[in-house]
Amino acid sequence: MKLTFLGTRGEAEARTRRHRMHSSLLLSYRRAKVMIDCGLDWLRKFERLHPDAIVLTHAHPDHAWGLKNGATCPVDATLTRSFVRKRGHTLIGHATVRTQLGWCTKEGVPRAVITHCGSEIVTRDEHKLTKKLKALAAERGVKASIAYDGMKLTLR
Repeated sequence: MKLTFLGTRGEAEARTRRHRMHSSLLLSYRRAKVMIDCGLDWLRKFERLHPDAIVLTHAHPDHAWGLKNGATCPVDATLTRSFVRKRGHTLIGHATVRTQLGWCTKEGVPRAVITHCGSEIVTRDEHKLTKKLKALAAERGVKASIAYDGMKLTLR
């Protein structure tokens, strides 16, 4: 199975060469291709990939709005509402990387790839942040890296 990180930029205004396009991942296995997420940057572009299906993780613009005009393949959604919700007066949403690495440790997941890059990664020194991420992950017994647009990963 091959993973191709088509886009790694979250809902951030800033863009870099490594983080241009909204979140999207292409899973390829034999002749089948499944696209995971299709953010607004993919509007009128995802068709050239000819996915057999598209799976949306949630309904944020940077994950789903590339499908505003529909799709010619099946589309499945794991959520029909935004991940951002209220707890009392506090808005809550995505968990921090530190928290996610803790989940990896708890569940015995040895490797994490950060695929949804917000402004902290896109606008700052990615080399320094990568070092910080690797140290944070090592403390928890996990290997971690930051994905970038066009990165390919083969799973065996």
